[in-house]
Amino acid sequence: MPLLLPNLDDRTWSDLSDEGRALIPVYGPEWTDHNASDPGITLVELLAWITEMDIYQLNQISDRERLKFLALVGVAPRPSRPAQVVLSFALSAGTPGITLPAGAEFAEPGPLATAIRYRTLYPTALAQGSLDALQFRSPAGFQNLTPAWRRRTVLYPFGTAPEPGMEFYLGFSQPLPIGVPVSLFFTFGDGHSGAEDRCRLLHEAEALEEHCQPPAANPCAKKTNSDVTAPSPETEDLKNVLRYYGVRTVWKFQALVNGKAQWLPLDPTTNEVQDDTRAFTLDGTVTVQVPQTMSKSKVGAVSTPLYYLCCRFEAGRYDADPVLQDVAFNGIRTEQAVPAGMSFVIDPGATIHPPGSSPKPNQRTTLRMELDARKNVTSLTFGGGSAHDPQFLILDYRAPSAGAAGSLNIEAVFLGFGNGFPNQQVSLPNAPAQQSSVDLYTLEDATWYQWKLRGDFDASTCKDFDAVLDPASGTITFGDGEKGRVPPEIRASGGKLPEKCLIFATYRATQAQAGNLAALTITQLADSPHNHALLADGWTLLKSQLISITNRLAAGGGAAAETIDLAAGRADTLVAGSQRAVTLVDYEELARTTPGTRIARVTARANLHPSFPCFNAPGMITVIVLPYLPKGQPVPTPGLLHAVSAHLRRHRIIGTRVEVVGPTYIDVTVQATVQSKSGTNKSNLQQAIVTALNRFLDPLIGGPDGDGWPFGRDVYRSEIMKVMDAVSGADHIVSMDLIAGSCQPQCGNVCLGPTWLVAAGAHAITIL
Repeated sequence: MPLLLPNLDDRTWSDLSDEGRALIPVYGPEWTDHNASDPGITLVELLAWITEMDIYQLNQISDRERLKFLALVGVAPRPSRPAQVVLSFALSAGTPGITLPAGAEFAEPGPLATAIRYRTLYPTALAQGSLDALQFRSPAGFQNLTPAWRRRTVLYPFGTAPEPGMEFYLGFSQPLPIGVPVSLFFTFGDGHSGAEDRCRLLHEAEALEEHCQPPAANPCAKKTNSDVTAPSPETEDLKNVLRYYGVRTVWKFQALVNGKAQWLPLDPTTNEVQDDTRAFTLDGTVTVQVPQTMSKSKVGAVSTPLYYLCCRFEAGRYDADPVLQDVAFNGIRTEQAVPAGMSFVIDPGATIHPPGSSPKPNQRTTLRMELDARKNVTSLTFGGGSAHDPQFLILDYRAPSAGAAGSLNIEAVFLGFGNGFPNQQVSLPNAPAQQSSVDLYTLEDATWYQWKLRGDFDASTCKDFDAVLDPASGTITFGDGEKGRVPPEIRASGGKLPEKCLIFATYRATQAQAGNLAALTITQLADSPHNHALLADGWTLLKSQLISITNRLAAGGGAAAETIDLAAGRADTLVAGSQRAVTLVDYEELARTTPGTRIARVTARANLHPSFPCFNAPGMITVIVLPYLPKGQPVPTPGLLHAVSAHLRRHRIIGTRVEVVGPTYIDVTVQATVQSKSGTNKSNLQQAIVTALNRFLDPLIGGPDGDGWPFGRDVYRSEIMKVMDAVSGADHIVSMDLIAGSCQPQCGNVCLGPTWLVAAGAHAITIL
């Protein structure tokens, strides 16, 4: 979508020609031949054509200028994003529990040069066994969810109408090891649980913390102990940002106590359970370490005896029912962004400092080196330097010997020599790069310097170590000497060999959208230099221990760098929207998109106080929110109301007061006698009429438009009669009364207050 910029001059060639002809009588009245054959008219048309070309150039702007326009609204093209996927592992029989280190790489089958590799983001303990059964228990009994889970279809861990007391069971083939953290990765399928939603929730908490801290009396004065304000409730809750405001869950396991099976709770305060899913509302890990031996027994609808964990919905209420897409035992999130490395040849006569040094694989150390024109190492120093020198990961090192060259393989890339020219450019191999991982260094006369990667050189001076990275193409551009420093070409005097400025970078390479692989495609431990260094001599052993590596779900999230046109379209959408609550539509949209909430409907009313609906309340905005649960009469929890209210307070304009409330329900019961058509099944007709009335009066899907009963809208007799008359088999309505709440039957309409909603009562329909 193009960036919407004004057309500075929209005149065409014909407009300019007509304008020139119109001026002839003013400046040359004796000129009477205005036909195209006249040489003067030919000149006018020629000048109009030249002017049209000038106008065309006037309206053209460069990409650099478009980026500046985008920056004015706080938009920059998004860099390439790596794909992510959850991998699950199974250990071979007899293998004790192992810990998979962070950074281990896994890939699809195929040659290393073409395989798409994923790396683990954090260390994970792997346990024996497998997850064999999933069950849900409600007051009606157990329901076996295992078949749906194996088919990779969505399932409901607490049912479609969650209530406190419902439980979700996970059965394992082997007991979980005592005191060892075991991970279960939960992926939800409601479209509101991904990494982006988690980031929005974290940013919202940070914004609330900043918003709720009043400034000091004198912001320029040095703070003392008396200037420190007490933490606000929002600040106190920041550390608990991933706790769900509406629900409390309890985890327990079936233990073997005195030879009998007994359910024991897992204590989160002692890290026996760590729930990062926010009570089944965000994709994340539940880490469990049982304190004693588990018991094997038959539970519920699964006949096979298994070792069970259970998550109990203890208290509260969800805004919407959790929708589970997958559970991965020994699950860990991985990312398709792997460190880039490079191998150097060490000349046989190269000088090594200190002599005889031999760094081990997977060791980090500082380096200083000299390279010749062939990019071979002629001098190499391990360790030393200053505390700010970069430390490089050694993948492999083989010292040179007499007549035999050595080699050095590190997780860094040599990009070239400084040439002393302005705007020097170097390129990252294996682009695109994950922008957040790129670090740029130069080694100048045995001294390391780190460069800052910026969006442009506008604020740079001649002394600043600034550079600009295009992560899509991998091109790094240095300054021109006035805006940003130039990597120098260092030359030594005194007959010595010239010293050079060496340019290095450390980063992670990604294949962006190409990393979005299908399910069940990542199945092996990558045979990469990084893995061999990370695992040292244990690569072969680990490969034999992992008998199963799989991604049950497809990898997703990988995306190419955003083009300027796409960023411009996003800017247009941002400008069209509102980040400030001014109109009622703004209040509704901001409330609907409150991070961490699930809101089905929202309506804002001006000059209305919910406690005094009959009076005008200037400056008052009442926002009525409606979640998805409980079914029939959805009501927001106090936590949901607080979350929406806190979000709106940050966006409201000065002089307005915002109240966020839930609806007040009134039961509407229809008491009617209906004449059926000949041959109609009366029992079926009665049930069909009741179903149609319940649907019409539903707060989420009812109403005249089918998108929920409007807040405060009266119930009209004529509409109720129309609904019943539209049911197949109904001939006509003999009589009908409406009953509002506990009132007497009435023949008129049912009137509602401005924050009220209707709910279907127990209709009494008589069929003749």
